[in-house]
Amino acid sequence: MPDISDFYAQVSSDPLTMAFAEEKKTMPSLARMRPQPPEWDGGSFAEFGAKAFMARPERPLALYVHVPFCHHHCTFCPFYINQTKKDFSKEYSSLLLKEIVDTAYVLREVVDKRSVDAIYFGGGTPSDLDRDDMAAVIRALYDCFRISPDAEVTVEGRTTGFTADKGKAWVEAGANRFSLGVQSANTALRKKLGRISSREEVGEALNGLCESGASVVIDLMYGLPGQDIPMLLDDIRYISEETGIAGLDLYELRRFPDSPLDKAINRGKMPAMPEFNEKARMFGAAYERLYDYGFEHFSPKHWRRNTRERSLYNRLAGQQTDMIPFGSAAGGRLGTIGLGTARDIGTYAEMVGRGEKPLSRITPSPISADRGGFSHELDVAMERLQLPDMDKWPVSHRDSGRKLLAQWKEAGLLVDSRDGNGMSLTCAGFFWSDRLRKLLTDFVAAPVAG
Repeated sequence: MPDISDFYAQVSSDPLTMAFAEEKKTMPSLARMRPQPPEWDGGSFAEFGAKAFMARPERPLALYVHVPFCHHHCTFCPFYINQTKKDFSKEYSSLLLKEIVDTAYVLREVVDKRSVDAIYFGGGTPSDLDRDDMAAVIRALYDCFRISPDAEVTVEGRTTGFTADKGKAWVEAGANRFSLGVQSANTALRKKLGRISSREEVGEALNGLCESGASVVIDLMYGLPGQDIPMLLDDIRYISEETGIAGLDLYELRRFPDSPLDKAINRGKMPAMPEFNEKARMFGAAYERLYDYGFEHFSPKHWRRNTRERSLYNRLAGQQTDMIPFGSAAGGRLGTIGLGTARDIGTYAEMVGRGEKPLSRITPSPISADRGGFSHELDVAMERLQLPDMDKWPVSHRDSGRKLLAQWKEAGLLVDSRDGNGMSLTCAGFFWSDRLRKLLTDFVAAPVAG
């Protein structure tokens, strides 16, 4: 039986770097990240689709469209699949249009019984699609599904090639949010990462898209090879003062074995990534500077400058929302059934051509929310930047849980919530949030002494 002290944090003057010992994270190799085809005896999508679609009609519904094509393979990215080639846009968008129509036909008896809350075009690089091709796909989704009037419709992309003309056309088609992988606005650092555009070109692209009327957000990374705190803070200054973006996601760079980044560092062609303590200080510096520039921290990774920016898809995706996948290498779920489409583009095209939903993965997928599990309560609370109220904890762990949270508060990881309900995470608490989540999950899973 573990003792409650096994879950305590270290009390120090620097909780960002000293609350816990550094945990060596072993990232999976790219090969192990690819799902293996499972056994499935529940029939085809044509047989179970409508029933699964209506299994949880009260839950939010999202549509995810994957565009697994990139101009080139950026060194930090483990998700590259296909290279963008001439004429790919017309061919791939035609497949998407057919898949959308065929999927809606399978669901024809029930498709109008649920409204869609979010649509997300991810990748890959969806913005590599030609202007009119993407517009046609967006319109097809509106034609075939019941899209909520306040649905969030996001198109991911990179600043290179994501023109203001595309942005305007896609907003007219129904998009209202653009998410761009900037990672850094430092020109020299961007080139090392395989990003083409300079800082000035990044700013021009972002501001051009802002003029479309869409909410424009970016990904910003810390822990990049050769990056230091002044560089990161200058990125925040630049995007805050010289662009009109509505929000950003702040991510730590992860090093995946066998990725181009991993190989370049091993060969000495790129500098080493910052050490753990330096990354912690980077996070802390960025956290404070974003507040200085008027950004609101409103979900674990996301910051915004106005309430129009909701990051709705990202928030729903973490709550086991029903999500219909489209395109090659897309993932989703309906009810308790996990779905994944064919990763190989040739296989995907063949299946769509035959009129099949191009699924290569169909699996039973339990829902923690339906089980009333603490892990679900933890997910929901974390999304609100808090920990679960004590009445959401198992009765057997409430007394010991109060002691644990009091110790984490003493260690500088938690503060009392402003509304008086529960505990909120501090800056250091957010840096250690993955560790806190794991500790709490383990804590309620077994009897704890003390």
